[in-house]
Amino acid sequence: MTRWALGLDSYSLRLQGWDAFAFIRYASEMGLDAVHFSERANLASHDRSYLREVRDEARARGVALEVGLGSIDRHAASFDPTYGTAEEQVTALIQAAAEVGSPIVRCFLGDRRDRAGAVPLGAHIEECERVIAAVAPVVRAHGVRLALENHGGVDLLARELRAIIERRGFDVVGACLDTGNPAYAGEDPLLAAEVLASYALSTHVRDTAVWEAADGAMAQWVPLGEGNADLVGIRDLLVAQAPECPFDLEIITGSGPARVPYLTAAHAALYPHVAAADAARFACLARDGMRRGLGPRRQILAVRGAITPPDTLERLRIQQRADFESSVAYARNRLHLGQRAA
Repeated sequence: MTRWALGLDSYSLRLQGWDAFAFIRYASEMGLDAVHFSERANLASHDRSYLREVRDEARARGVALEVGLGSIDRHAASFDPTYGTAEEQVTALIQAAAEVGSPIVRCFLGDRRDRAGAVPLGAHIEECERVIAAVAPVVRAHGVRLALENHGGVDLLARELRAIIERRGFDVVGACLDTGNPAYAGEDPLLAAEVLASYALSTHVRDTAVWEAADGAMAQWVPLGEGNADLVGIRDLLVAQAPECPFDLEIITGSGPARVPYLTAAHAALYPHVAAADAARFACLARDGMRRGLGPRRQILAVRGAITPPDTLERLRIQQRADFESSVAYARNRLHLGQRAA
């Protein structure tokens, strides 16, 4: 049986305090095929000698690499100008990607805050597309494409992201398909995969528990197998339509359920162009969660914006690693992913 590449998104283990080399060693020890460095900070330097050390360590251990950065929209709430304009940041990451052998640079527009801020969503999309067009010559020169993510619970629905790719060209930009973010916007993760699989260059794969609530639904990210996202269906779509695309696990736990009030006017204002059939798909997913008896996961919770006591932080580290490793086991044993033996 052919098995497809299984990778680690560094954000899954963000509390471990690891550098790039530690992530690569861990991936190798776990028998994983790839490490997806989703943030610029995962690389300590863009110095050529350092990048080649990272590349050589990964090659020696048989681990493929992907790199990324954050927002490329200067209007976005999460855009960080520390390293220059979006064009400068993307160009630097493309050059770093070429050095370490990454075929993509993951990036995103922003997050759901940008759908309701002072700048209209259309202007955010225009700025994102302007940056993509500006760096297109660099993309083509280095053979490193952009992988634009449906990010932040969510900045772009799948059909919106697909439209950007089709306008700017798949030779320049594809999708980093995140299977966890769609549900937080009232979108079925399987639907997102149906729309984006043919353009997928990379992934952030995780499961989500979705169940009904008075004003719509609740959603919570969970380890693989604990939710009701159709992971088999998502796998099958990616295997058929994007066979070179790795399944990079981005397992995010330690946070409580989120409201998804898709039955309210406020939600409709945030996502005004959702087709009735798409909304119905999510409603079915929420009903399915109720039938299964899904609800809040019992786990250690991190408190946003608060200082975490050292003992709680250590417990979160242990939980984070355990949840990731259980997800690796599920991906191998139930989804038949992974090309290497642990």
